[in-house]
Amino acid sequence: MSYVAVKNKKRIVIILMFCLVVTILLFGRLIYIQVIKSEHYKEKAYEQQTRERVVTSKRGTIYDATGEKIFAQSISTSKITIIPNSVNKKEEVGLKLSEILEISVDDVMAKLNKNSAQETIYSKLDNEKSQKILEYISKNDIEGIKIDEDTKRIYPYSYLLAHTLGFVGTDNQGLAGIEAEYENELKGISGKIVGSTDGKGNETPFTNEQYVDPIDGKDLILTIDATIQSITEKYLEKALKENIGLYATAIVIRPSTGEVLAIATAPTFDLNDPFSPNTDELKQKWDTLTKEDKSKELNAMWRNKVISDTAEPGSSFKIVTVAAAIEEGVANMDDAGAYNCNGFMKIDSWIIKCWRYPRAHGAESLREGIMNSCNPVFMQVSSKLGVDTYVKYLEAFNLYSKTGIDLPGEATGIMHDKTKMTAVDLATTSFGQTIQITTLQTAVNYSAIANGGYIIKPFVVKEVRSKNGDFEKKTESQIVKQIVSKATADITLSALEDTVKFGTAKAAQVRGYRVAGKTATAEVGRGAGSTYMAGFAGIAPVNSPEIVVVVNIMDPKGPLGHQGSTLCAPVVGSIIDETLRYLDVKPEYTIEDNNIKEKVVPDLNNKTYEEATKILIENGFKIASDNNLISTDVIIDQIPKVGASLMEGSTIRVYINKDTKQTVNVPDLRNKSTEVAKKALQNIGLNVRIIGNGYVLTQDPSLNTVIEKGSIVTIKCVDTMDLP
Repeated sequence: MSYVAVKNKKRIVIILMFCLVVTILLFGRLIYIQVIKSEHYKEKAYEQQTRERVVTSKRGTIYDATGEKIFAQSISTSKITIIPNSVNKKEEVGLKLSEILEISVDDVMAKLNKNSAQETIYSKLDNEKSQKILEYISKNDIEGIKIDEDTKRIYPYSYLLAHTLGFVGTDNQGLAGIEAEYENELKGISGKIVGSTDGKGNETPFTNEQYVDPIDGKDLILTIDATIQSITEKYLEKALKENIGLYATAIVIRPSTGEVLAIATAPTFDLNDPFSPNTDELKQKWDTLTKEDKSKELNAMWRNKVISDTAEPGSSFKIVTVAAAIEEGVANMDDAGAYNCNGFMKIDSWIIKCWRYPRAHGAESLREGIMNSCNPVFMQVSSKLGVDTYVKYLEAFNLYSKTGIDLPGEATGIMHDKTKMTAVDLATTSFGQTIQITTLQTAVNYSAIANGGYIIKPFVVKEVRSKNGDFEKKTESQIVKQIVSKATADITLSALEDTVKFGTAKAAQVRGYRVAGKTATAEVGRGAGSTYMAGFAGIAPVNSPEIVVVVNIMDPKGPLGHQGSTLCAPVVGSIIDETLRYLDVKPEYTIEDNNIKEKVVPDLNNKTYEEATKILIENGFKIASDNNLISTDVIIDQIPKVGASLMEGSTIRVYINKDTKQTVNVPDLRNKSTEVAKKALQNIGLNVRIIGNGYVLTQDPSLNTVIEKGSIVTIKCVDTMDLP
């Protein structure tokens, strides 16, 4: 074989080998694409040939405890999207969309000119504007604009329960509160609209879009009652404003079950506009703040301080010391003179004063120590318990742990290190200083005294329901553990009742109901820069406790000082009063037992003036009118309204037409005697409801409030006394 032939043969072999390698590589690549990566390329092909638009699911509705009042719901709106490559008449479309949507034409044109599959122009569009766009598209044969379903979250009560409900972002995802905690239950599953496109991304003709239904979120039924929440927020906002506090917190809880009936932080904010400042002070400086500072301010505004902020509880914490001492048998409630107050005590090298210093309480029983809120008594009691035993009860009350409430952001109490607690730490802790807990923890502590000695787990959502009304989940009441006996809890409760009857908490008295409770005046910080937190925790009715109410006001700077007895006890009393009557809890004693006779205002509507006069006289009331009435005139309105509770001898104003009612300014009644305040109100045509005796501590409505003649002003009166 010639040299040339051999050389050619080698070339052929090399070419064949090369072709074989290429064939193997191509075959391997084919297997890789069609087998190994088949799903990936199927998806890519699907994406090239289709375009998906999201259909937002409706979040579940959040109801109050009655299942009738709505705290949060989603309503149907529209979303405007464009397919830039498909839009004709872009300049005209840009101007028209800008005009209807009231947005920048430059922003619209920037999206119209993008080289993208689709762009969202506007979300959560109301029906009126979406209808205008639809009409424009139809009349002018505009292509590439889609109007799809969208939802918008609204809060019918705006400000009510704001810190606990939380809110959603622009993507309808929960950002805070219940909205965030129950995101998985509320959010639902989004649907989609699928259409066909050509290789350039343009819609293909003669093809139908596929619609995949969204699955709406589940509904929540809360333990919180909208009426009790309204009562609580009304009095909390009033107290914060009158006492010029930094903020205030309140909670109403059912001690037998752990159901939270109301939970509030003041000042509140608008859930329908949660990114706007909520106070005049913040509004004034808002535009001067950096982005980071605005974020800090908003987070502080949104924070649910009932569960997220800790502070020294002050004297309301003394029930822990009392319960531990009684349960351990180191103290008896009524041993006369068992303790002595000289106005101070020396613990190691520290001089710790009673709130009444330099005046001393002298010899006291434990019950009297509670009624007088005497710090030396509790220091002496805690020394009998010792550090190890006392720590055991701090742990029993779960004070080193969270309560486990179903809300985000709960803080843990700050206690002394169990292994390093000194005699001074023991002494100060015994009366609620040098430690920190939340308002919620105080409520749980008092619930244990109210329910016979059991720590309960608080909760705010009692039911999760599917859209067809079926129960998906029902929260059962959970007892964590029993921490003291019923006998210990009951005798502690009796001492708290005496504190309201005869001690420092008289301002919490409620006519017709037995109330137990304890004041708190906690010092925040030490030295020249220290401030105070006023507080009060109440239980009612004592014979069968239905509610525990805790109110705290941080850094009050009003004319009434900073004591819990003057600032918070009357607020708790007012919340208890209205809440128990709303819950239809029957009074524990008759009105006559309290030396004041009250009767329910009768219905005078559609009665003649003669008939109305007779009815009122029979019920012990008087009648008045802004006009000269004759016997046959028919009553169409009255003040106070039917069903109000009013003292005998009060005046009901009646009306026979829709003329404007006369109004008056409420005078300042504080520090006036009961009789002087009563006459001052009657002289200007107002009715009075009197709680207690002595001198006016609080009034509702506040001074200078403009109200209609005949309206009721409630005054809470107390005897002159020392107030911690």
